[in-house]
Amino acid sequence: MKNKKILCAFLTALLAVSAVSCGSSDESSEESTTGTSEAVTEDTSAEKESTDVSENTTEAETEKSADNVDINDYITSEQPEPALWKVTDKESGNELYMMGTIHIAGDNTFPLPDYIMDVYESCDGIAVEYDVNAIESDYSLMQEFVFSMAYADGSTIKDHLSEETYEKAKGYFQEIGQYNELLDIYTSGFWISQIQSMALLSIENMNSSGVDATFLSYAAEDNKEIVNIETLEIQAAAITAYSDELADYLLEDLIDNIDDVESLAETFGEMYNAWADGDIDLLADIDSDTEGIPEELIDDYMEYQNFVVNERNEGMAEKAAEFIENGDNYFFMVGALHFAGDNGVDDMLEDMGYTVERIA
Repeated sequence: MKNKKILCAFLTALLAVSAVSCGSSDESSEESTTGTSEAVTEDTSAEKESTDVSENTTEAETEKSADNVDINDYITSEQPEPALWKVTDKESGNELYMMGTIHIAGDNTFPLPDYIMDVYESCDGIAVEYDVNAIESDYSLMQEFVFSMAYADGSTIKDHLSEETYEKAKGYFQEIGQYNELLDIYTSGFWISQIQSMALLSIENMNSSGVDATFLSYAAEDNKEIVNIETLEIQAAAITAYSDELADYLLEDLIDNIDDVESLAETFGEMYNAWADGDIDLLADIDSDTEGIPEELIDDYMEYQNFVVNERNEGMAEKAAEFIENGDNYFFMVGALHFAGDNGVDDMLEDMGYTVERIA
């Protein structure tokens, strides 16, 4: 890893938060903004311009991504064999299959192996963190989602970042032709998510639709049921969970390293290979590694990780248990990081009394 710090900004986005893979933002929460929403609504065209940051590749943006760095050069796994679990209720015999996903893909990701596709073919529907395809196809839902990423207290991002970091981030958006004053009402988490999306665009052959989005497309074509495990509110909370100090650090670090496309590709490749090899322990090690994080921000970082991963794992495990008790034949798929470590969804279900077998 050439720049360990880059990993901090992307790990959770790619392995734990579903809506990162949708075009423009990352998450949404219903409660967000009353006054802010009204202000945003007054200028729909400006609002759309600011929310479509990652969907429109400008000329300047194209120039920034012309480094000819190919993600496939960093993918060592010839055939992905992602982790798969089978959960069984001892009393009823009801079963639920669970898979960890990643929100990027390479040239050789699909088709996934038979042991995955056989589960998909035999299921009645898929259960995902959130149906990102629905967000992308429904403008009103996207609008609700993006509004929830604005500050609800009337403050702007300038009130939450250092002047240096704000100017640096603003300059980045101006450079790629995507800055609008309306962008200032959105949270630092929203800004981070937009720049992460830009980073994905800088690498050749990077499929940012990811594994869960691909299965969403399969399910739509096959008329299978699609069930959301989480709400947009929960997804939004994950993106806005940064402390101001941590967001300031991560945002500055992202921009400082955004042109180091080779290191970005190496970072993505490392995470992808761990997922493709089913190496959940490696993902846990990466997740808990605080190398490069300033000592004064380690507690903030761990608190952020605890909320985004561990606390959400509890809700996911409860939802999985509900599916099992109801006898729902769903293929349960959430970001791979939700199975990493000792407090993964699989561990929580085992603690609830279910039989959990890792079958791949």
